[in-house]
Amino acid sequence: VDAVLAEKLQVIIRPKITIESEEPFKYKAVTAVMPEVEIKDHGSIKVKSEDVKVSAKDVESVIEDFIKYATTYKVAERGAKAKDRIEIDFEGFDEEGKAVPSTKSSNHPVIIGEKTLITGFEDELIGLKKGDKKEFNLTFPKDYGKEDFKNKKMKFKIEVKNLEEPVIPELTEELIEKTTGKKQKIEEFRKGIEVTIESQKQTKEKQRKEGAYIEELLKRMKVEIPQILVEEEVEHIIHDMQKSNLKPEDLMKKYHGEAERRIKVRLALQHVLKVEKIEISEEQISAELDKIKAYYPKSEQANIEKEFSEGNLRIQITNRLALEKLFEKVLG
Repeated sequence: VDAVLAEKLQVIIRPKITIESEEPFKYKAVTAVMPEVEIKDHGSIKVKSEDVKVSAKDVESVIEDFIKYATTYKVAERGAKAKDRIEIDFEGFDEEGKAVPSTKSSNHPVIIGEKTLITGFEDELIGLKKGDKKEFNLTFPKDYGKEDFKNKKMKFKIEVKNLEEPVIPELTEELIEKTTGKKQKIEEFRKGIEVTIESQKQTKEKQRKEGAYIEELLKRMKVEIPQILVEEEVEHIIHDMQKSNLKPEDLMKKYHGEAERRIKVRLALQHVLKVEKIEISEEQISAELDKIKAYYPKSEQANIEKEFSEGNLRIQITNRLALEKLFEKVLG
């Protein structure tokens, strides 16, 4: 410990110790330390901003979804057409007439025109009535998600179990209040949508600029990463995954590159934060903690205080505020 402190080392693993002599007592300790980072002229990195605009089409798209959410359905006695909701039984058969596993479904709901089924399937539903049966041939797309089905020819047999047509409401102040619980004029509603979309696009643009800045940092970065750091990062990735059928050694190989990249990003940002002398005051940390606590009921606030006092939440808050301050400085 004295040697580590004297040399100001950032040790990242337990040392391997070997005794060289007992009289006089000598030993050797070999360990891995946090690597040195070099980034060439990071201050010259410039990321061009892209204009954030909200079009009338953007607003109309949200309103269409709003109307769709408020749409109800009633039984249709005619043939099916676009936007109808239809329930069908269907099953697929190969060119030899054998049923294909995983292509059978009962009372399967479909909104005609939303293209939730393979290309051409929903077109075959047009004109059908409740109780109708039909057979037709289709070929799966070359880029279909399942390998066994790519470019595969198949015959489908279907039966219509139910058919409903949409009752599409008009956009009115009454509908807005009923759906949102808030009384407002139509133009006020539209303006609120526009503000929300703009905020989302601003956030997306901010993330794009930060990502571009990080990528440029990595291009200018020189660092030798200890293998132990990569292995630990892969273990974090594996832990975050829900399940995997791969063996641990295969997972280590598969995620080695991603783990190495994550480490480089962290090291690059830590380096720039240090060079730019980005510091966060206790007052800023306390203010951010108060914001976090405000999102939770009083019964949960003691747990938040405990997590903060244990250090994990404090580190998260400090890192987030530091990165925000850094990006504000380098990206404007």
